[in-house]
Amino acid sequence: MAGPDMRVDDAGLHFPGDHAGSGDVSFDGHVAWSYTATPRPGRDEQVVAWPKRMKRWLNGESAVRVVEGDEELFSGPVTFGTGTGRVRFVDKAGIPVMIDKWGLLQRPFSGRDSSVVEQMVDTTDRILEVMESECGVLGWIAFGTLLGAAREGKVIGHDSDIDLAYLSEKQTPAEMAIELYEVGRALRRHGMTVLNKSGSFITVVWTSPDGGMASIDVYTCFYVGDLLHETATVRQQVPRAAILPLTELEFEGRMLPAPADPDAMLAVSYGPGWRVPDPSFKHEPGPETVQRFDGWFSSLMRQRRDWEQHVGDLAKDPTHGASDFAGWVADRLPEDARVVELGSGAGDDALALAERGWAVVGLDYSRQSLRRPQRLARRARLPASFSHLNLYDLRDVLTRAALIARDRRPHTLYARELLETLEPDGLENFWRFASMTMRGGGAAFLEGQALSRRDAAEWRATHGGGKRLPLDPRLVEGEAVRAGGVVVHRDGFLDAAAAVAGGAPARWRMVVEWPAIAGTSGEDSQQ
Repeated sequence: MAGPDMRVDDAGLHFPGDHAGSGDVSFDGHVAWSYTATPRPGRDEQVVAWPKRMKRWLNGESAVRVVEGDEELFSGPVTFGTGTGRVRFVDKAGIPVMIDKWGLLQRPFSGRDSSVVEQMVDTTDRILEVMESECGVLGWIAFGTLLGAAREGKVIGHDSDIDLAYLSEKQTPAEMAIELYEVGRALRRHGMTVLNKSGSFITVVWTSPDGGMASIDVYTCFYVGDLLHETATVRQQVPRAAILPLTELEFEGRMLPAPADPDAMLAVSYGPGWRVPDPSFKHEPGPETVQRFDGWFSSLMRQRRDWEQHVGDLAKDPTHGASDFAGWVADRLPEDARVVELGSGAGDDALALAERGWAVVGLDYSRQSLRRPQRLARRARLPASFSHLNLYDLRDVLTRAALIARDRRPHTLYARELLETLEPDGLENFWRFASMTMRGGGAAFLEGQALSRRDAAEWRATHGGGKRLPLDPRLVEGEAVRAGGVVVHRDGFLDAAAAVAGGAPARWRMVVEWPAIAGTSGEDSQQ
């Protein structure tokens, strides 16, 4: 059967308005994206736009092919962007990449060395052993991993990680979150790097033999009444007998634990047609599931991937360097200042302050914010170190602030273009961090860019970073006072207020000082 009239260009895939279907798009033979087209009644044409993270790769020429099942809808040469060179979906390690069903950049198993899969299965065995022996929970292969094991006994080519789950018998979400934190700590004790992504979801990450990243997800599952809850996608009636006692399935030549009834578990996740491959399948749970999980477990990775991409792009930009604000602050710092930068990004401001002689700790949400500045600091022997801080994770905020506050001498907080990127709970945690670390006295140097809602949306579309919110610095001033600080300098507030109301973007600056709380200064602590 002939496919619909369609075309491909920089905007995306152009279908007739009544077209419906899911398919794959390949570039010079490499499948880089799976899409879903939904009919648009009354329209002559519908455009399925390229995912945001895909656009930066679309520059050059390519032989593009669009297929839905056995039907070819389009095949031919397409020129993207400047048309220079060939479109190549390959990362810096030479590993083929694709955009997954969530719009995220992944390295599919189909393009990776067999040693990567072997190592991932070895690590899966270690994780399952630690979970059982040290935490008393039985894990099993789940979601895409279970799907691959049930279909062919191996990884699915377009998949990119391994999924594990376990059934929690805890009675409340708070107890379940604590249990998962215990699992994460146990894995860290065995030398693994663990990212907490929500109160019910962690990821173990490492660099694989081919130079790319590899990961294994661990999800908490639980019952409320007779409804099984799996991550934030499943809330359905499933008998416990479908899970326990666990059985085993072959996966990449190993026997790994699996639910007692894999068919039943896969049907609730992928529907009754799970045996038929559909690379574009996307979990689309209803609000009754999403809202519950968000309220119970929150999310500790809001816009994280967007900011990681943005920070990565800054690190590659040869024109990007330290800001004028860093020089302005450097001229005002006392000789013995110890600077803590929140939102250090690519690290340029932190490195510039360290070059002036101050000890600096750079903290950032993005995992991309560590390697480059750490390498540059070591090479130049600068007094600068870099680590992660997640202002959406209260546990992380309290822990990091307590570690810094142990040194009871005055600190200097530095934050540029950070506060306008934070949602209300992130802002609240910023000021909690400030009040804790400033118990020995010190000052915070803050700079922001005030934008209207329109300009904030345009900035995100242009720069590819996470959200920027219209933030009036007069509200920031009130929060600073409530956190125990005294505002001693403010600049650009009127223009910033006008910008938030719809005017031109404007920068503002503020310096907040905290007096030392009695008994917490370095001198007092030595008496």
